Amino acid sequence: MQLSTMRRIDALVGRPLCFLLGSWARCVDRLSGGSHPEPPRRVLFVELSEMGSTIIAAPAIQRAHALCEQPPCFVIFKRNADSLRLLGLFKEENIFCLPDTSLMAMFFGVLRFRSWCHQRGIDTVVDLELYARISSILTVISGARTRVGFHNYRAEGLYRGNHLTHPVNYNVYQHMSANFMALLDALEKPASEEPGPRCAPRPAEQVVSTPIKLDLQKHLMEQLKQRCELPADAQLIIINPEAGTLLPIRNWARKNFALLSQRLLERDERNVVILMGVPDGQATIEWIHQEVDDPRCVNFVSCTRNLDDVLQLCHLSRVLITNDSGPAHFATLTPIPIVTLFGPETPTLYGPRGPHNANLFAGLACSPCLTAFNHRNSGCTDNICLQRISVQQVLDASCKLMDDAAQAGPA
Repeated sequence: MQLSTMRRIDALVGRPLCFLLGSWARCVDRLSGGSHPEPPRRVLFVELSEMGSTIIAAPAIQRAHALCEQPPCFVIFKRNADSLRLLGLFKEENIFCLPDTSLMAMFFGVLRFRSWCHQRGIDTVVDLELYARISSILTVISGARTRVGFHNYRAEGLYRGNHLTHPVNYNVYQHMSANFMALLDALEKPASEEPGPRCAPRPAEQVVSTPIKLDLQKHLMEQLKQRCELPADAQLIIINPEAGTLLPIRNWARKNFALLSQRLLERDERNVVILMGVPDGQATIEWIHQEVDDPRCVNFVSCTRNLDDVLQLCHLSRVLITNDSGPAHFATLTPIPIVTLFGPETPTLYGPRGPHNANLFAGLACSPCLTAFNHRNSGCTDNICLQRISVQQVLDASCKLMDDAAQAGPA
């Protein structure tokens, strides 16, 4: 389904369902004496639509492994499930893939979800979503007696029901990894109506990493050699110029990526620029490729067969330069330095974590304009916030990260 269609369904159907199911859940809680006071036995995480957020949530998920008797479970849209598998924190039978190709498919998926939760003895749900009401609906439908999630309290904003036994204040001044950790902090405390949790934010450093897979790297190098003559000591630079079709406002101008590629190739004859992306970005990447017109600039669209290939390409490369999108977060599972371009959203909340990253952000008064309070639905059609980031700034940041990594030596 298109994003606009999902927003309309969420607004028209989501509001009354959140009210009805939330009221029903509250009545059940009162009749049964409230939520379970004992530690959770099995936690279900809900994060449907944000592939990058599953990576940001990794520290919170690891903490749930330590807190609970049984391995946690996860529900996610089927099209996004590969991002979750990258973490290696969930057994396949503990991942529920919800279809979202149509309203009918989603409806029958929700019916199966209720039975799936019952079979696994889910007693606690942690809702990682900020925007969608469907995650609130799934939280209640799961049948869990303990429900943790973000709540707006007295703030104006999206109504997502009043069903949470452990409501948590969404803190716009804390990185999302710290916000996710706050959900686990709340889970360790008694149920409360008060804004919480009332404790210092916990650090949430990324500790998950992916191993080198030589067979996949061999395949990728063969693909590269078919497309260009690699220097013997080639230095691979990945550029991801598309942020996806759902939020095109997050895209830096393609002419900037073309000029940046030319400058990188001029800087060192060993540099090879790899233009990476999904098939939807083929037109943009082909335009950049033709504009650069250099044999060391490679159109690599569709050559990465899955996210595993993307990570192995990161292992092979010197730096990743990308719009604010999923690959910026996936790459944190490898040692590669990352340059991420922010504008409509802020690195304060969503910047990739790690010591070898540069998050470029102009910080205009109107930015960020995609937030939890407008359902990521900005009225902006001219992303001046990204246009203010110059090619020279990105070039300088990229070269510094590569030089620093060269001086530090192999990780």
